[in-house]
Amino acid sequence: MSNGVLYWVYLGISFVLPFVIGVWLMRKTNRLGFSFWITTALNIILTLAAAFWWKSVTGDPFRMMFGMAFYGVSAVNLMVIEFFALFSIRKKMNS
Repeated sequence: MSNGVLYWVYLGISFVLPFVIGVWLMRKTNRLGFSFWITTALNIILTLAAAFWWKSVTGDPFRMMFGMAFYGVSAVNLMVIEFFALFSIRKKMNS
């Protein structure tokens, strides 16, 4: 597999895995803060691991920074989407 394909695979994993775990935790515990902070920590760990990998395999500085920017935007988007999804689940479970 090429580094470009692996980049998108790692981006997908670092986006989907924390979201699925967050929704599962929220349904199990019904604790918004706990679920959000656990998945945020997992999101940051996975994003940093993917970013360090990307830095190690990319030689072009522009390509490296462009890839890092995508990882950063993905991490922030996940936190926002995750919070609203968890909040929605909490609201449904409490009504």
